[in-house]
Amino acid sequence: MKKIFVFLFLIVWGKETFAQELPQASPICKIEQRIGLTDVSLRYSRPSVKERTIWGNLVPYNTLWRTGANACTVISFSDNVVLAGQNIPAGEYSVFTIPAQDEWTFILNKNTKLWGTDGYKSDDDLVRIKVKPDLNAPFTETMTFFFDNIKVDAADLVFAWDRLRFALKISVDTDTKALANIKKAVSEAENIYRTYNSSATYLLDSNKELLQALDWAKKSVAMKETYWNTYTLSRAYAANKLFKEAIATAEKSLKLAQEAKMETYVKMNQKNLEEWKKQKMK
Repeated sequence: MKKIFVFLFLIVWGKETFAQELPQASPICKIEQRIGLTDVSLRYSRPSVKERTIWGNLVPYNTLWRTGANACTVISFSDNVVLAGQNIPAGEYSVFTIPAQDEWTFILNKNTKLWGTDGYKSDDDLVRIKVKPDLNAPFTETMTFFFDNIKVDAADLVFAWDRLRFALKISVDTDTKALANIKKAVSEAENIYRTYNSSATYLLDSNKELLQALDWAKKSVAMKETYWNTYTLSRAYAANKLFKEAIATAEKSLKLAQEAKMETYVKMNQKNLEEWKKQKMK
């Protein structure tokens, strides 16, 4: 009985010993960024310089690199994107690179279950992209990916480590998805004046489907007239070069904004009226 007890104790103790969680020299990091309506995430392990020579030594030139430490680096896209000019379907991919002194090769591979480069097959590559790194960038102790230059339809994925840095532009088709969402919301939300107004505002801000924007702005104001949706309607008239109607509507929005003591809209209407009156005189 005593032997059985000791045996079971050793099994339990062994499991607890090997299951314990310890800090890693290259800790795992996950970054996420929404670009327009597209979600991009990247998971990787972050090694540090630690006074070592990185390029051409710790990370050899002209050799496939996991682009991080431990398990392979993985990037995912919720929608189709364009990465540095290459069409990338929505999905999850592992990231590899081939560093060289003057030019790197950035690789997306379909196998996301790899540990480092073990089991890597070039046949699984989705795309290979040539990129020229900046070799005199500000020093970065711990390897870092981050997003920069974020716009409604694009952002840069930036890699930085030691004194090296490069960026890849990610472009997304925000307008197509946004317009589909707008039309779906409008079709499902008849008689909702806020939906019509926000939909018209998006089209005006994007300078797209301006007649549709005017139609939706009219419907919003017809349901309930406020200083803010009347302001949108004035913009829609002006966008369609109907400056007489734009001026009359802006004057109405100005009055409503003054009554509501909304100084921001007062100033925006005053600015538009000044500009549109000049346009009308041309």
